[in-house]
This record gives sequence, structure tokens and C-alpha cells, in this order.
Amino acid sequence: MIGTSIPEYIFIRICIFLVQYTTPLCIACLALLAAVRGSWTAAVSHHPLSIALLLGYSIVDGLYAAFVYLPHSRRLKEEQAQHPPPLARDERRELFQRCFANVPDTRRYLQMWFLGADEEDIRRDNVCEFLLWAFFDRRPAGEESVEDDAELDEYIDIIEKNMGRRLEPGRGKAEGLRLTLDEVDTQYRSVAWYLAVGIVDLASHCLLALNAFHYHAQPASTILSHIPPRLQDMFTTRRSEVDGLSYWHRPHTATDRLPVLFLHGIGIGLYTYVQFLKRLNSGPGSQDGEGQIGIIAIENLPISFRLTGAPLGRLDFLDRIATILDAHGWDRFVLVSHSYGTALATHMLRSENLTDRIASVMLVDPVTILLHLPDVAYNFTRRRPRSANEWQLWYFASMDPGVAHALGRHFFWKDNIVWKEELLGVARRGLPTDGTDGVLDGNGVNTKGVRTTAKPPRKVAVCLAERDLIVDTPKVAQYLAADGDEWVAAPGPAGGRGTSPWEWSSNHDERGNGYLTRDGIELLWFDGLDHAQCFDSKENQDRLCSVIRRFCII
Repeated sequence: MIGTSIPEYIFIRICIFLVQYTTPLCIACLALLAAVRGSWTAAVSHHPLSIALLLGYSIVDGLYAAFVYLPHSRRLKEEQAQHPPPLARDERRELFQRCFANVPDTRRYLQMWFLGADEEDIRRDNVCEFLLWAFFDRRPAGEESVEDDAELDEYIDIIEKNMGRRLEPGRGKAEGLRLTLDEVDTQYRSVAWYLAVGIVDLASHCLLALNAFHYHAQPASTILSHIPPRLQDMFTTRRSEVDGLSYWHRPHTATDRLPVLFLHGIGIGLYTYVQFLKRLNSGPGSQDGEGQIGIIAIENLPISFRLTGAPLGRLDFLDRIATILDAHGWDRFVLVSHSYGTALATHMLRSENLTDRIASVMLVDPVTILLHLPDVAYNFTRRRPRSANEWQLWYFASMDPGVAHALGRHFFWKDNIVWKEELLGVARRGLPTDGTDGVLDGNGVNTKGVRTTAKPPRKVAVCLAERDLIVDTPKVAQYLAADGDEWVAAPGPAGGRGTSPWEWSSNHDERGNGYLTRDGIELLWFDGLDHAQCFDSKENQDRLCSVIRRFCII
């Protein structure tokens, strides 16, 4: 992620213009050459190669726009999300109560879910429509059942109590953010962009191969199902054990360490993480054990800036991950995920087949903690960009066709949100009956009313960037540092944004590169950094790697 300076702003706006308007620029160059030479014929005779290249690219890009991009965009707009089965009424009520036990400011909560609308424009019917999407997984039917109306009235009463005022009856002018129901919006990117993506993809392939990673490709017959095509799939000798997921594998030879499974975030594939993955076995402290730590890095092409098929559904993803792990004999491992990858990590943490195999977990820039709050959805999909980093996020990530499709039709917040006890592995899917997080006694019993597992909590590290433009990291740190169901009051105005999270709690222990919360979650706070910038320097990579290597110790 770039910074916020004026030169960076100018740079990113030029990049966006070039990616969007390469063909008009080529046509303008052709017209300029013809004008300088006095005629088209003279221009061709004096600049035959330049004319051929400019004209050829314009034709290719025009054909791509007409026969690939526009039909693809039309399909995205027409496709409807296939929501997961709705929760039972009791489960839904418990989820609602838990969510609103962790809403620090209900007024702001509603305003951001309604795209910054004035309070007087958010009326009772608007909120009911939002609740039907958020908790019932459906559009308004017009005539809800008596039971649904009673349940909605109960939720509205809680919201009004938290706000300290009654909602006006009827419907206001506010428009709500309903991610999986709203139209999928994208921005055009030219063939030149996908050529650049292909070059970067090939570069990351070579770098990983040079660092002793083995590529497990999809069948060669799938090459043309991606744009840009992955020509390296034609020449690899190893094939993935499953359809729909390719991955990189570094063999596990350490006798005293566990291997690592890595799930990347939205971006240009694994290129951003090559040096980080390399330093797990080459940075300071990497020679303390015997042998090398094995790594499996999954490739998630639908969120990797390319035109391809839909992302795997939750159950299909879990089935394929289990098959890959079994193929390499990994009974236990350390799970490391970044950004969007933390949603996939949530699926694994909740999987009966996989959760007990996860010895420890590290979430870097997690988007899944407090996902019921509007920050992630609003900042990623609806915020109007102003600074350089916001323009980079908006055009190259939010408006990418594959990313927009994955988020708008296949990202279901209830499946992806993760709670503290799920990270620690001290509770299954059961929720406290009063909606709070609950408190565990010495026998692993939730004193708020839910039976939990008595096994020791797993090691957990959460890495947060101070200036994250997607996640409200101070709020996440507050939640993680909270004692039971009590939020920790942050010092300073507006929740004390920018204040180190360990200063919010009087009960913390310093440990290595991070700080332990009361529940035993290790917080790594990166001062002055934005989303994903912890992977940019060797110093910060080593902070991450040292914790992961410690988690790997058997």
C-alpha cells in the first residue's frame, strides 16, 4: 500500500488513467503521427513498427472489451448471491445480541451502514430492511410473518434503547449498504493491465521456485480459463490434488517444529509475500531448530486481480484444504492468514474436521474481527477515495472485477466473522444466551451460560497497523483487550485512535514482539503503518516470522 503524499497521489492517478485509457492514448498517438507527417500514408512509411504496434494493441484491446470484459461485467450484474441457509430464530437472536453487545456507538453504526446519511433520513422501515439482509439473509418480502415482525420489533427496541431515542416511523431517504444484494460495480482495466499481472505472476513463480518452493498447478486444460493465462501450468510436473486450488509447497523437514499454512489477501497473488515466506526459514533465529519449517501457500485466483471463475464456497474450500493437508501428512500446523485470507481462516477455525489440527493462529490485518461493524464493508466498497492510498485501494482492489464479484456475491459476513473464543479454541459455535462474550471459569465453563471445551487455549497472535485504511484497528484492539464483556475505555477524544492498544489496559504482559491481552492473545501493533505495509520491510517481516517460529515449536 502506498502512502498519502502529494507525489504518490499524482503517481497513482496517472497509473489509473493509463490502465483505463490505454487504447484512447494509442489512437491519439496514431492521429498525432498522421498529423505530423501530413497523412496516414506518410506516417506508415516513416513509422511502420510504431504504427503496427499501436494499431495492433488498439484492435486487441477493443476485441477484449467487446467480447470479454463487457459480457463478464454483465454477468456479474445479473448474478444473484446464493446466501447460506438462514439461522434458526434462537441462533439469530443470540447472534444479534452478541453483535450489539459489541457496538460501541449505535448511532455511528447505523449512519455508516446507511452510507453517512443524516439521522432523520434513517427511519424504522430503513432499519428493518437492513436487519432483514444482515440477519435474515433476504430482501423485504413486503408482508413478513407475524413471528418475523415480532422479532424485528425486538431488535428495533434494542437499537432504540442503545441510541437513546425512537426511530421515526415509515421510510426515509437513506440508502443502506447491503453488500450481497447491491449491484456489483467495477471499473474497466485494459489488456495492458492483465499483461502486467501476468508478468508479475511469472516473476513471483520464479522467485518462489528459486527459494525451494514446489508449485502444484491446476490441470493444463484450465490455462485458458484465466485472464491472463498461466502459461507456467503447461510445464510444471506437480499437480494439485484438488480442483480449483493451486498452491506452493516447501517440504517440512523440521523434527521439533510444526509446518505453516498461509492464506493470502486481496492483491496480485503471492508476489507481495515472497520475501516474508522466504524469511520464515532464513531470517534471524531461523537456524535454532533442526531442519526447515514446511510451508503451504494457497493461491486464491479470484481475488488476485484476474478474470476467472467464482471463488470456492465455504464447504468446498474446507474439503479441498483438508485434502491438500492430508496429501502432505500434516496432522497439526500453524495457520497464518492476511486480510481477506482471515475470512478463510475463520472457516477453518469453525470446521469440525480442521479446528483441532490448528495448533496456533496468526491473523495479519484481520478483516474478520468485529466484522459486524460497518468499517470494513464501507471503507472497502463504498468510501469515495481522496488520498493516494484510498485511490489505490478503490481502483486496483475494490473495483477489480474478480474482487468485486467475490465480495458482492460470495462474502457472507456471518460466515466470516470471528470471535475471541473461536480464535483461542476454547468454545465451539455455541453463543452466550444473553449475547455477551461470556467469562470462562477454571473448568472451561462459560459463567454467562454456555458450555465450552476444557482444552487449553491455542496460541493466537493478531497483527494490527495503526493507520489501516480498511479496519478500525484501535477498536479491534479494544475488543481483544476487553475483560469479559466489558469494553476497555480508550483515552483521548474519538476513542483514542493512534494510541497503542497496550496502553488501554492496566493488565498486560510484554512478550517478545507483542503484548498479551487478558485472554492470552498476543497483539502486534505496527506504529505508523497502513494495511499490508508490515510486509514491506525486513524488520517487520522478522517481527512476524519470530512469532510464527515460536508458535511452531512443538
